Amino acid sequence: MDWTEEQVTEMRSDRAVYRDRVQGTALTWVRTGDETGGEYSLMYAEYDPGITVFPHYHTRYTETLRMFEGTLEGRIAGRPVRLQDGDEAVVPPRAVHGWRSTGDRRLRFVLEVRPAHTGFEKWLVTLQNMANDGLTHPDGRPRKLSHAALILVESDINLPGPGRALMPAFRVLAALARRRGVARRLEQRYYRRA
Repeated sequence: MDWTEEQVTEMRSDRAVYRDRVQGTALTWVRTGDETGGEYSLMYAEYDPGITVFPHYHTRYTETLRMFEGTLEGRIAGRPVRLQDGDEAVVPPRAVHGWRSTGDRRLRFVLEVRPAHTGFEKWLVTLQNMANDGLTHPDGRPRKLSHAALILVESDINLPGPGRALMPAFRVLAALARRRGVARRLEQRYYRRA
């Protein structure tokens, strides 16, 4: 990834910041798929110490993460990874990955999604805003199963291992939630375009 911290700082200066005050996270989409013709999207993120991202994988896009500050430990496709200031990791499609911040410093990083995935962009913002209304657990998981299903399915976030067997059920629940207008209501209330 070619983005420097200075470039990202300049690009995000006039962008909306989506904060989850419960977990202490802040996300800014500095480039969206709409702006890049679907080639990629770019998110700047800040996380308080202690944040964990559960193991999952994507089928439609590659994620490239570059740390600006902090320490992030995890696994990509079974390999241990430790990222610190200036380090970068590439997560190809279908590679199971999960993270946790270690140490006492706030994490600051940029995440490139290639090709862009509008569902990922939309539902991460929605989830951030839902947390502020108490619709998520303290670890960020949605309280309602229908909400979790929508976010997983619409964002191309898939569960590995035994959780993989649940994905067909999540797809059915997400389809039902769309038919019942749950997705539309969540988008209207919690998805605010920059």
